[in-house]
Amino acid sequence: MQKLIVLALLLLLASEGWSQQAELLVYRVKEPGLPPYISRILVTDAFVRIDEGAESRAGYTLYNRVSHRLYNVDPEEETVLELVPPQRQPQPPVDLRLDMSSTPAKEAPPVAGHQVLNVELRANGQHCRRLQVVPGLMPGAIQGLRELRLALARLRAMPDEAMKEDPCALAELLYAPTRHLENGLPLVDILPDKQQLLVDFDPAFQVPDGSFRVPEDYRRVVPPSLQGN
Repeated sequence: MQKLIVLALLLLLASEGWSQQAELLVYRVKEPGLPPYISRILVTDAFVRIDEGAESRAGYTLYNRVSHRLYNVDPEEETVLELVPPQRQPQPPVDLRLDMSSTPAKEAPPVAGHQVLNVELRANGQHCRRLQVVPGLMPGAIQGLRELRLALARLRAMPDEAMKEDPCALAELLYAPTRHLENGLPLVDILPDKQQLLVDFDPAFQVPDGSFRVPEDYRRVVPPSLQGN
């Protein structure tokens, strides 16, 4: 009897090893000159993964929320670009003025019982981003995305010359990279050069166990510095 119990426990552990649970967001993305593509986001307590969907053979970005390291994995080249963001968060200059407006989207039906909001983001009076968001939906995924965006901003550290001339780029990429997430989960996200539409979400999505691993046999590429990029 005891052997049967041990065997059952081993089988249970083995079956659990095949998959794990993550919060899922799937966006359909449009950019000028490119066919529409999928951006899939998987978030757990320890990781954020961004790829082009389960069927895609393209690479993926992995952010370790514990070690605060970023990995860009390229299966075609069998390489891993490993990035270590500094700890200091860039601080906005005093002449960068950020403002935001938020109003109920009366034309949109509720999503999962939540009222949709229209949000507009501006920097120095320039229109930067227009969104429809859902407050209170998928808070765990939003927090994971916040941490990823802040890490990416720390990697840039300093604005390049082109960015200095664009207050929206300064805000979105460096000094306020999470403000599009402050009012809720983006359903529609419209920037001057990109549009994203949420097409699926799942707070308890089952993914293969290896989805958040960095291939050990891939060649590691560690750049000496990303300052100014």
